[in-house]
Amino acid sequence: MSVTKTPNYCGVSPAGVFKYPNLTKPDFGTDDYPKPSGEYNVRLVLPEAQAKRLQNELKGTLERAKTEATEKFAALKVEQRKKLGKVTVQEVGSVVYDKDTEQPTGDVEFKFKMKASGLNDKGERWENKVHLFDAKGNPLDNVTVWNGTVGKVSFEAAPYFVPSSAACGVTLRMKAVQILELKSGGSRDAKGYGFGVEEGYEHKPVEEFVGGRDTWDEKLPKDYTPNEHEFTTVSMDSSDVPF
Repeated sequence: MSVTKTPNYCGVSPAGVFKYPNLTKPDFGTDDYPKPSGEYNVRLVLPEAQAKRLQNELKGTLERAKTEATEKFAALKVEQRKKLGKVTVQEVGSVVYDKDTEQPTGDVEFKFKMKASGLNDKGERWENKVHLFDAKGNPLDNVTVWNGTVGKVSFEAAPYFVPSSAACGVTLRMKAVQILELKSGGSRDAKGYGFGVEEGYEHKPVEEFVGGRDTWDEKLPKDYTPNEHEFTTVSMDSSDVPF
């Protein structure tokens, strides 16, 4: 008798702020924690109310992870079970703390990831990429996504269990990303560099002249008439023109 496998939950996150996005180039990790196959990932920061909404959507997957982990934990060798003690549940999402006050900021962070490459059952190599879309649903190419970008993530939620630590939880597999407000190279504002509003010098941009004679005419008084001393007539032949 075949056992019907429970399908994973698929959904779209609320709009949030991207943190450490690796969406166009794979993340291969570090020397201590390498990722040989590469990984696309992003941390989505949501205010508490929006985070609760996403966590509620994932409650069923988390309960499934607990059930499956309990069964897999019971199947471990008795020595390992005695050493680990019990199954540890990892909640979905991490509370964000202020670096200075070490108090909760009211935001919650969710990590989404996608494998960049791998091997199929036949030993053939496959490669992945993140499909990016703009706010209107148009595909995006040749963009660089930086911290502070605002967007949504299409994902698949799957339960996991780690036998070596007896930890279980939900992994969020990224499928695609919609960019609502793009931050890319050179587009950071003062806040992005850590500056706030201060008392002092404020730059007033000089209005740039764009246009021809009609634009100048609009800036002259209506009763203005040029006199003969304002203009000089120069006669030129074709040999004087440099082009």
